[in-house]
Amino acid sequence: MSQLRIRRENHLGESARERAIKLEGLLPRVTRTLFKPVGEDPLVELPVGQMRMMRLLGNRSWTPSSLGEELGLSVSAVTQMANRLDMIGLVSRVEDPTDRRVKHLTLTPLGVELMKSRQDRRVRLLESALVHMEEDRQEDLIKILEEVLDASAKAAEAADNSIFMEAEVEQLLPLPPLYAKEK
Repeated sequence: MSQLRIRRENHLGESARERAIKLEGLLPRVTRTLFKPVGEDPLVELPVGQMRMMRLLGNRSWTPSSLGEELGLSVSAVTQMANRLDMIGLVSRVEDPTDRRVKHLTLTPLGVELMKSRQDRRVRLLESALVHMEEDRQEDLIKILEEVLDASAKAAEAADNSIFMEAEVEQLLPLPPLYAKEK
């Protein structure tokens, strides 16, 4: 019980950087704890980039260039990933009905089935975690995560528009002691 109290201590006296460092460690742990890979999941062996691609393709078809833009990858990197997923029967290329030169990437029926199964399993895991929280705290969590998503999108946009060079950013925001370079 004392660990629970320690985890819930008030962080208001900390700087935004100190809270960001804690969140940087906490968010991956939450994700790993909730979504531990299951042995029978055939998608568990796919690299993260291919999983991100499949997740996007689960919503609609994409051209390699638009998918590359969304994922922050070159068209050739997207093509290589698509080739690998095509070889194992998860992604296919479909001609654009209005322009035969344009190809769209889409999930195959097997890809759709595996992604749906994965999503169903993840929803069940989240549901089993949420039952241990009060309903109002569940709603608060959803609102906070939506705010974090909005704030991170704004931060990413600001970073994209930033004129700082990497070295200048490192000087302004030194790394936490764990990652600090030895002098």
